[in-house]
Amino acid sequence: MTEKDIERIIFVPVIHTDTESIERVREIVRNERPEVVAVELDRERYEQVRDGGRVDLTEFVSSGDPIENLMQQIASLELALGNQMGSGVGAEMLAAIEEGRRIGAKIALVDRPIRETMRALMKVPLDEIYRLMNLIPETAQEVASGEAKEYVDSLKTEEGVAEMMAQFRSEFPAITDALIDQRDEYVARALESILGDVKGKIVAVLGAGHIEGVRDHLLARLRSESQR
Repeated sequence: MTEKDIERIIFVPVIHTDTESIERVREIVRNERPEVVAVELDRERYEQVRDGGRVDLTEFVSSGDPIENLMQQIASLELALGNQMGSGVGAEMLAAIEEGRRIGAKIALVDRPIRETMRALMKVPLDEIYRLMNLIPETAQEVASGEAKEYVDSLKTEEGVAEMMAQFRSEFPAITDALIDQRDEYVARALESILGDVKGKIVAVLGAGHIEGVRDHLLARLRSESQR
């Protein structure tokens, strides 16, 4: 394969609690009719959003562990955002899967398994974990006061996403590496494997904050492969 193969991938940036993302995903899958629909879920996360439950994190960390508390706070914040915006958490991924199955596309769950992400988070310095945990209640209060739409709208442009990611990376570099960068590399490897297995188009539905990193990692891998 060469780096031109990346042109077979239609990257669809989504916001996880945005109703517009759901409709855009359905429309793109319906119009492009890809051979594969790849979504930012692993098997456990897929079952979670499908069944409306939560992943039991005590399999990975003890109950009350700071990592478990952080992940549960993030999940609660996503739920609050979804309630404000009228969209269930992960609804855009389920919509992509449903539309993909309707047109006969293969479905690929390309996110890194949550157990690996939990292991990566356990290596993050605790002061950084606690700093983020202390910030989440303030963010949740802003969501409850009706500022959710303003926040979501700010992420609907590449500039808004880049600004948000740069700020988060500056304040929480180790968390960014565990939750974003390492997963971007994993997704890129998964997409490279799919490119090698199929000849048709691939629609990749990813959170907006992952698009740039996944593309960069995938391009680097394809260039390296073409130079062998």
